[in-house]
Amino acid sequence: MVKIKRYLDKDMRQVLRRVREDQGPDAVILSNRRVEDGIEVIAAIDYDEALVRHAMGVQPESDTRIDSDVLAGMAETDIAPPSPAPEIISADLKERPVESSGEGESHSLKQLQTELTSMRGLLETQLSGLVWKDASRRFPLRAQILRNLTRFGLAPDIANMVVDRLGPTDDIKSLWSAPLKMLAETLPVVNDDMLREGGTIALIGPTGVGKTTTIAKIAARFAMHNWPDDIALVSADAYRIGAKEHLAAFANIIGAKVYSASSFDDLSVTLARLRDKKLVLIDTEGRSQRDRDLSSRLAAYGRNADRVRFYLTLSAATQEAALDETVREFNKVPLAGCIVTKIDEAAQIGCVMSALIRNDLPVAWLSDGQRIPDDLHAAAKRKTWLVNEAVKCMRASDPRISERTMAEDFSNVSVANV
Repeated sequence: MVKIKRYLDKDMRQVLRRVREDQGPDAVILSNRRVEDGIEVIAAIDYDEALVRHAMGVQPESDTRIDSDVLAGMAETDIAPPSPAPEIISADLKERPVESSGEGESHSLKQLQTELTSMRGLLETQLSGLVWKDASRRFPLRAQILRNLTRFGLAPDIANMVVDRLGPTDDIKSLWSAPLKMLAETLPVVNDDMLREGGTIALIGPTGVGKTTTIAKIAARFAMHNWPDDIALVSADAYRIGAKEHLAAFANIIGAKVYSASSFDDLSVTLARLRDKKLVLIDTEGRSQRDRDLSSRLAAYGRNADRVRFYLTLSAATQEAALDETVREFNKVPLAGCIVTKIDEAAQIGCVMSALIRNDLPVAWLSDGQRIPDDLHAAAKRKTWLVNEAVKCMRASDPRISERTMAEDFSNVSVANV
């Protein structure tokens, strides 16, 4: 039995909802039109489509099937006006899965995601600027201290740590002195006794950081208060051409002997032969922190950890990201500390200071030139000196820090949290 019913409501979406609830998903919309009170829809169920069309004078070819969700989304101005021969609109009220248009839709989605990412980045940049501007207005002294620390290369997280440890800052006279004093106190150092007690020392680190020159400085300083026969230099660098000859040139000056170890087994045998030496310095090959064989070579060095103290050699002229990466990779060997070289070549010493503080790696020795043995200093006695050198480097290089950079580094704004 055919069930035809008239529905009237304020908009098409409400009408279709009533049709769905009343007649179910198999209902067919016979006509729709706009009236004074809203939208009028004629719907039917359990009908013979041919008989209805014949009774209404509608030809079969005029049949147009429109999804109810599409019809519901149409604006009222798009609703067809009544006509003498209304067409039958079959409304399949069942929910249908959205069909993908394939590669074209995928490209559009990726393009939309790219645009949203760009908009998010732009919004975060704008918000960061506002947050930093507001913070600078409310806490002008803190903002100026952060600018000063940033200028000589200190990373944002370390700069914030230093300022937080200072506590409230309201004295303009302490803009420089108080933060630098706190930075010196925060820098991790170790009071190394190798020049007094000796031992077996191995310098490890990337190529070109000055391991061989630093070994020569340590050996020369030790020889000033001990016999040359108490010192042995071991070249474990089988990769760099002339590595042993370079080390031997320094050894001849102080009268020490040089031994070579081309493999880890040779190194173990050599160290066993040199047990009676007061100071044994091992010059290892330089390896990039990204070297695929680094882990295995460090593991091999670690076999001698019970008799050898390892010191990571870092160049102060290296970028902060590379320093962090180097410390993480070489820390697979138990490190007794590190030696910072090439301080005289650095534009911003704050970079290496940030890496040391962040990774809690204590520095034992500082080197700031090529003179042997003069340009080697115990870090425990030179913390303030290192901070002063950082200030000198800053004034010499005169880096420019924009307010936009400060906003990006210290605002920590994320659209996801706004």
